[in-house]
Amino acid sequence: MKAVLRPIGGHILDIESSELSEQVLSLARNVNMRKGFPSRIRGRRSVYAPPLPTTPYHLLNFTLNDFNWWLLFGASNIYALETSNEYDVSFVGQSAITNPHEWSSTLLNGIPCFTNGKNAPRYWTGDSVDDALALPGWPAATTCRFIVAFRFHLFALNIDNASGTFENLVLWSEATEPGAVPQTWTPAADNEAGSAFLADTEGRAIAGSPLGTQLMIYKPASFYALEYVGQQPDNIFAVRPVVRSTGLLSPHALKTIGQQQAVVGNEDVVLTDGINTRSIADSRIKQYLRGSIDETNAQNVFTIWDRNAKELWVCVPESGNQFANIAHIWDMSRDNWVTRDLNAVKYGTTGQVNDTSPSQTWASDSNSWDSDLSAWNEAQLGQTEKVVLAESNTMFVEDVPETTLYTAMLQRFDLTFDDAEQIKVTNRVYIEGSGTGLPGLVFRLGARDSVSDGIVWGPYVARESDGAPYEVTGKFISIEIVNDTSSNPWTVTRITIEAEYDGAF
Repeated sequence: MKAVLRPIGGHILDIESSELSEQVLSLARNVNMRKGFPSRIRGRRSVYAPPLPTTPYHLLNFTLNDFNWWLLFGASNIYALETSNEYDVSFVGQSAITNPHEWSSTLLNGIPCFTNGKNAPRYWTGDSVDDALALPGWPAATTCRFIVAFRFHLFALNIDNASGTFENLVLWSEATEPGAVPQTWTPAADNEAGSAFLADTEGRAIAGSPLGTQLMIYKPASFYALEYVGQQPDNIFAVRPVVRSTGLLSPHALKTIGQQQAVVGNEDVVLTDGINTRSIADSRIKQYLRGSIDETNAQNVFTIWDRNAKELWVCVPESGNQFANIAHIWDMSRDNWVTRDLNAVKYGTTGQVNDTSPSQTWASDSNSWDSDLSAWNEAQLGQTEKVVLAESNTMFVEDVPETTLYTAMLQRFDLTFDDAEQIKVTNRVYIEGSGTGLPGLVFRLGARDSVSDGIVWGPYVARESDGAPYEVTGKFISIEIVNDTSSNPWTVTRITIEAEYDGAF
């Protein structure tokens, strides 16, 4: 008899492995599902000449004044990077922060605007001689926890001022001309500045992001829609609660994906179109995710939308971690999940990297066809938006041809061979797929007689093209596949375990 696995469904962490179909793994780690089957992830490299001038807690990439810029927001400073150039654009009196969620940034008319929640919000002109400047007309003795651009306005959420703290207060600026920042936040008959209290539901205003013609603003257990009306003096934006049962976990756990937004909440990961919501984690990673996030550092959860691969990264600090140590990655095209190891990542985003990296065009690529991890005719990195992660004092660009030693792993636990009561004795294992790294895969089998027992694993052995002999005995059979020390790519399309019944005991 045989157990044949065709792992096209990623992994499921919320259901007992013995109940999973043959299309699903118990764990798919450091792989992607872009070929329809688990493939080892590509490489990474450090960018912008590490060590960086500051340890970035937040990143923002944009094009301004014909330059591709990265703003690095540190604990108490801000740097602008452009190719090999570094500019300190910090401002006098800048307060220190200790966690990534304290920084917030947005682009209005292509101009970066930002806040650390402790000083008045600022903007930067894109000129290397300028420091970050205070937003004109911002109310005195006032701070905000989050800032976001929508239409021709800036919106500030969760306000502190001389009168106290107003967690559900939203301020918005006057409308501004293209290429400029607003000049006032004080409402008047001749401008569109204003404010609103989101008082229909409990909790603070955490974050906002545009969605079509609306600005969605999220609280811990609800969200609101703001829509432009433009009727002066008191009806510039219409504000209404949309959902009273779903909210946002942290300021950076929100991403707009086309006509939807992905929202990581206290209980779930959902997609919303501004009216309806649906879970993309339920019965797959929802329970695991809820139980694994470090409660003290839950606000450091962040998301990345890799629009090229159509993948959503949900990056979380697990118990005992301040910064993200794992990414749960949802493949939108195939609607499945895998995981990715992270190394104390403070923040991640997508952007263009032009740090004078070597060309990876077809003409200059010297690697052989079988060993090359790069895409055919892949251009210089500065031409393509990539995922970029901030680790300590280094930025890494991900999913590039550089060969990096990742330990990729596939696991499937507790195969029953259609009878959970029978003892099985395995005899041979076939691992099929493609890629120059396929011959270097190693695996091991494990067994147990009850899912409450620990799995007793055998030794690792090398994959063999004609099947590798391997014997373990038990009612529930498990397999683990990992790559060897090479960096060659591989894809696994079929796993077959041959066994015989040895009776019911």
